[in-house]
Amino acid sequence: MDASRRTECLPNTRTDILKFVVDWANDTRSAQNMLWIHGLAGSGKSALSTTIANIFRDSGRLGAFLFFDRDVTERSNPTMVIRTLVHQLGTSDPRIGATIRAAIERNPNIVISPLSRQFQKLVIEPVSEAEFIASTIVIVLDAIDECGGREALLSVLAQDLANFPLVIRTIITSRAEIDIRNAFESQHHILTYEIDITSPRNSGDISSYFRHRLTLIRAKRRHLPLNTDWPGNEVLHQLVQRASGLFVWASTASNFIDGHDPRKRLNIILSGDAASGAEAALDALYKTALESVGCWDDEDFVTDFQDILGTILLARVPLSSSAIDMLLSPPVDRPCMNTISLLGCLLQQSPTVRVLHPSFADFLTTKRRCGRDIWFLNQFKYHRSLAYQCIVRMDAVLRQNMCNMTLSPGGFTPKSLPEDISYACIFWIDHICAIQEDIIHIVNHLREFLFRHLLHWFEAMSILGRSRDTISCLNHLLDWISLVALVRDACRFAQLFVQLIEAHPLLVYMSALPFTPTNTTLYQMYHHLDMHPSISGGFRLTWSPLSLVLMGHTDDVISVAVSADNTRIFSASADGIIKVWNSITGANVEEIQLGHKVSSVAFSPDGHRIVSGSFDGTVRVWDALSGPRVLEMLGETVDLSPDGCRILSGSAGSSWAWDANTGVESMTTIQIYTGSATCVVFSPDGKKFASGSQDGTVRIWDAETNTAISPALQEHSCIVRSVKFSPDGKMLVSGSMDRTIRVWDAETSLQMSVLGGHQTYVNSVAFSPDGQRIISGSDDGTIRVWDVTTSTQLSELQGHEHGVQSVACSPDGRQIISGGAYGAVRIWDATSGTDGILPAQQCRNERVICIAFSPDGCRIVSCSFNSVIVWDVISGTALFQPLHRHSGWLRSVAFSRDGSSIMIKSFDETILYDTASGCRIYPRQLVNEYDNRFSHVIKINDDGWIVDLVTGRFFCRLPPMVTYSCYAVHETSVALWMKSGRLLVIRFPPGPALFASSDTRANIDGKE
Repeated sequence: MDASRRTECLPNTRTDILKFVVDWANDTRSAQNMLWIHGLAGSGKSALSTTIANIFRDSGRLGAFLFFDRDVTERSNPTMVIRTLVHQLGTSDPRIGATIRAAIERNPNIVISPLSRQFQKLVIEPVSEAEFIASTIVIVLDAIDECGGREALLSVLAQDLANFPLVIRTIITSRAEIDIRNAFESQHHILTYEIDITSPRNSGDISSYFRHRLTLIRAKRRHLPLNTDWPGNEVLHQLVQRASGLFVWASTASNFIDGHDPRKRLNIILSGDAASGAEAALDALYKTALESVGCWDDEDFVTDFQDILGTILLARVPLSSSAIDMLLSPPVDRPCMNTISLLGCLLQQSPTVRVLHPSFADFLTTKRRCGRDIWFLNQFKYHRSLAYQCIVRMDAVLRQNMCNMTLSPGGFTPKSLPEDISYACIFWIDHICAIQEDIIHIVNHLREFLFRHLLHWFEAMSILGRSRDTISCLNHLLDWISLVALVRDACRFAQLFVQLIEAHPLLVYMSALPFTPTNTTLYQMYHHLDMHPSISGGFRLTWSPLSLVLMGHTDDVISVAVSADNTRIFSASADGIIKVWNSITGANVEEIQLGHKVSSVAFSPDGHRIVSGSFDGTVRVWDALSGPRVLEMLGETVDLSPDGCRILSGSAGSSWAWDANTGVESMTTIQIYTGSATCVVFSPDGKKFASGSQDGTVRIWDAETNTAISPALQEHSCIVRSVKFSPDGKMLVSGSMDRTIRVWDAETSLQMSVLGGHQTYVNSVAFSPDGQRIISGSDDGTIRVWDVTTSTQLSELQGHEHGVQSVACSPDGRQIISGGAYGAVRIWDATSGTDGILPAQQCRNERVICIAFSPDGCRIVSCSFNSVIVWDVISGTALFQPLHRHSGWLRSVAFSRDGSSIMIKSFDETILYDTASGCRIYPRQLVNEYDNRFSHVIKINDDGWIVDLVTGRFFCRLPPMVTYSCYAVHETSVALWMKSGRLLVIRFPPGPALFASSDTRANIDGKE
C-alpha cells in the first residue's frame, strides 16, 4: 500500500489528538493496547491516521500502516489484511520477519485457513516469539468501515488483539458503524476516542485549513485584484460555520472555490442558506457544487453524468477516463472527460478517476440525501450496466490465441491487455453477482457469453497472470445463480399458492410445498419426506406456465383485458360483475356491479371507462374508477376505438357507432349480417373495423364511410366467435365454432393461413403486442399459442377445468390472461418453455369413474367406462395392458383382502383377474373377500380439505389447479384420478394432528 499520495494534517492542527495518541502509545504499562478513533464521515480521520503513521515512521516505530478503500477491491477485502499486515511487520523489524518466515514454513497452507487462525499463526505467535522487542511498535489501520464482509476481521481485532504483547499498540480509525461499535465497545483492552467536531479546537483547525487553502488560491490568481487578506475574517468565519466541523466540507468547498473565478464561486457557496447539522451541511455543499455545473436541462448531459458517475462509483478499481470511454462507448463528441472536467471539485481526474471522498458516493446513492432523480444513482442498475458493458467488451475482443503466442515448454511471460479488457475479465462476475433487479436480461447475455467465450476467458485470465482467480470467481457466480434460482422459485411459489397460504399459515408446508415442482431449488432445499406430505413421482418437474388463479366470479368470464400500464387486470362475467385485479398479487381491488348479464366488454385505453354489451340488447358505459353507469345504448357485442372516442356495437345483424362521451349515434345503422352479430373490433388506427357473425362470415369495414372494404370472408363453416386485428393493422385473425383459427390479410382480404388443433369451439383470439404470436382459447379447455410466420403451434396451456371463453395478452407480452367457464380467471407466463408436467396415464382420454388401493397400498386399480388398469403406486406406470374391455359400462372395481385378485363388476357380468399375471380366473367368493374398507375414513371436502373423519385430523388442502374425478384412500395415502388423465398419490407423514378441527373450521369460515 503506497501512502505517499495521502494527505496529512496541516502543521499545528490536531495537536490535542496527536498528543493523546503519542502519550497512549508510549504508555506500555496500560493493558488497553488498542485505540479506536471514530468520527463522522468527513471529520478528517484519514488525514489524522496518515499523520499518526508518519510520526511513528519517523521515529522508527511504525510496524504497519494499512488503509481500506471501498473503490479498490484489494483494499476492501478482509482476506488481504493479514497478508499485508504480515508483510509490513516482517519488513519493519528483522526479528519479527524471521519468526514469521518460520511460522510459514511450519504452516505452508496457512493462507487458506480461516482469518482467525491466520492471525494467530502469522501475527500473534511470531510477534510474541520475537526476542528483545523493548520499544513500542505501532500498527495503524485506517477506514475499517470501508472493508467489505468485515465480520470475521472485526472478531479477530476485537478478541485476538488482546493477546498481543503490550509493546505492540494498534490504532484503528472508522465511522461509528453499529457492527463496529458492538464489536469494540465491550472489550476491556480497547480504548475509544471520539472526534468532537463541535469543539472550539476543531473549529480552529478548520479555520487554519481554510486560511492555508485560500492563500494558495490567491497566490495562483495574482492577475485578479484580490486583497492580501482575501477573503477576510468575516467570510472565513462564515465558511467555518458552514463546514459544521467537517474537514471534507472545507476541502470540497476549497476545491470548488479554486475555479476560474474564485470570487464568484465563493459567493455561490455563501449565498445559500446555512444548513443545520454536519450531514445536511455536506449535502448542501454537494448540491451547490452540482448545481453550478449547469446543463441539467440537457437530457444528454444528465445521461452522461449518470452513466459516468455510476461507473466511477461502482468500478471495483479506479479506471482511467479512456477505459471508462471504452466501457461506455459514448458518442465521439461526448467523451467522459467532458463531464468529468466539470466536476473537478468532487473528482480526482488523473491518473485514474475517482471521488475525492466516500461521502460524495454516499450522497449520490442515497435518494433522501441527493433529493433529485437526476443525481440519484441506483447501485443495482449500474452494476447491471457495468456487467453488460464488460460482457460487450469481452465479446468484441476475446478469441483463441488473442496475443498470437507460440506454444513452448518454457512457459510464457504474462502480457498486458487493454485496461478496459483487463478490468472486464477480472471483475465482470463481481458486477453480475451484485445485481438484484431485472435479472432475466443479464442472464440471457451471460448465457450467450459463456457459450461463445468461456474458454477464451480462461485464456485471458492466464495472460493476465490470474488463472487461480477464476476458481473463486466461478464459485461466486455459482452461488449467485443458485440464489437467483431460489428467489425465482419463491416468486412463483408466492403467486401460485397465494390462496392456500392465505387460508392457513401451515398450508405453506402441508399443501404448497408438496405441490411445488420437484426439480426446483426451493423444493429440493425445503421438502423432507418425514415432515411433509409427498406425491409419488412428484406433482411436476418444473413450474407450470400458470402463474395465478383469480377466484371470485360465479358465472362464465366473458372478457378479460389488461390496463395500459400493466398493473390491473379486468374480468367481466355473465354474473353481471366486472372485477379489477392487481396484476402482480392477484388481489381483487375493485368490483363494478353491471346489473345485466354481460355478453361482451371493452375497456378504454386509459382504463377509466368500461363498455359492456348484454344479451338483453343494451350497451352501457361505466366509470371504472367510481363505478356508476354513465351512458346506455343498443347492442350485444362491443368495442372501443383506440382513441376511446367511439363505441362500436353489434346485434341482430346490425352495427352501430356511438360517441363515447355523449352516447349519440355517430353513423347510420348498417345491416351487415344474415345472422346476428357475434363480435366487432376496431383496427389499431381506428380507420377500419371488422365483424364476425352467426352465418360464419367475417367482414372488414371502413369506419369513416360505413362501407364494406371487401366482400364477406366466407371460409369459416360455423359461427365466428372472435375477431382481432394485429398491432400493425395488417392482419386479422378470426376464431370460429368450426374449431379453426384463420388469419387474413387485412388489406387484400385474402386468407393467409389456417390454424387447426383445438378439439372444439374456438371462443377467443388475440395477438401478442409484437404481432408475432396468436393466442386462442377454446371450449376444449386449452389456450394455444401460435407462430404467425410459420403457422405452427408453439405451446398449449392446460389448466382450465372447463371451456376458455376469453384470452388477452399483457402490453409487455409477458403474460397471457384467460377467462373461463364457471368463473375461472388465470394468469399465465407467456415466456415459459416446456410445460414440465409428468406424463399422463394411458387412459387419459377416458373418464375414470372409480379407483381402489390394494390392501398393501402398493397398487391402484382404475375403472373407466370400458377398461380396467392396474398401476404401480411408486412409479405411476401400468403393470399390465388393460384387463377388461367391454361394450357395457363398468360399475365398480375392488381388490381381494389378500390382494391376490381383482373383482370387476359391470351391468351384465362380474369377472375376476389374478393380480400377479393379469389373467382371468373363475369366481370364488364375491362378498366378504372383496370388502375393501380400511380403519381410516379419509374424505375430501368440497373446498379441497383432506380430513380424517374418525380422528378429526386435517391433512392438507388441495391447490385450486388440482381437479379430480374420483379418489381412494389407504391408511394415510390418498389417490386422486385427475381430470387431466393422471393418477396422483399423496402420502402423508405419520404424526399428531396438524390442525384442531374447530380451529381449522374457523380459519376456513373466515376466508371463504
